[in-house]
Amino acid sequence: MDSNFLIIFLLALCILLIKYYTPKIKGLIGENKASKALKRLNNEKYIVLNNIELNIKGSTSQIDHIIVSDYGIFVIETKNYKGWILGYEKDKFWTQAIYKYRRKFYNPILQNQGHIYALKHVLKNYKYLRYYSIITFTKRATLKTKTYTDVVYINRLVRTIKKYDSYYINEHTKNEIVAIILTAKTNSRNKDKKLQVNSGMNKNTLCPNCGGNLIERNGQYGTFLGCNNFPRCKYTRNKK
Repeated sequence: MDSNFLIIFLLALCILLIKYYTPKIKGLIGENKASKALKRLNNEKYIVLNNIELNIKGSTSQIDHIIVSDYGIFVIETKNYKGWILGYEKDKFWTQAIYKYRRKFYNPILQNQGHIYALKHVLKNYKYLRYYSIITFTKRATLKTKTYTDVVYINRLVRTIKKYDSYYINEHTKNEIVAIILTAKTNSRNKDKKLQVNSGMNKNTLCPNCGGNLIERNGQYGTFLGCNNFPRCKYTRNKK
């Protein structure tokens, strides 16, 4: 009797563990596939951060991938679902359909908006930044979605990122943003040893309007500090 009870208990425990961990394992597989795809990006123009967890006002936001680039900040949510994926931009829930099976899940576009909100809070001193939300699915899924936000398969992820090609952030500011994100994150997993970030940058050399570098210029009344993004940014300051 005792041995039968033990066997039943162990089987029940195994079933619970499988139900609990299977979605997490599938999620990690999807994230790993996206990480491999993102390695194709030019690391001089794009700095890829994987699995960044931020805690904002008591709420935890786990962001699959953040890319700090010359062209803005890309925030990527990865899904590893199979079957048909049906949904619209503003629906609260989307539907996963596998034959007669139907399951609702929270709209990943809205989920990613929450991630961007958390990131904006961390980068609140950089109000000029452009954020791009991308939702990516593995090929296990068949996308039947209608959205303005980019919802793409992983094999089209890099191509989707590269379509945003207007230069926007200089190297100095890009590295500073990465340093701030790494300082703010609450988890230590997936540290990139190749990532070289100078977190001790002098904020007095940054333009308060756009985050560009202040460089020495010569004018009618002598030398002064001007933004290197001139003429897009016309900020100037007397040299001390």
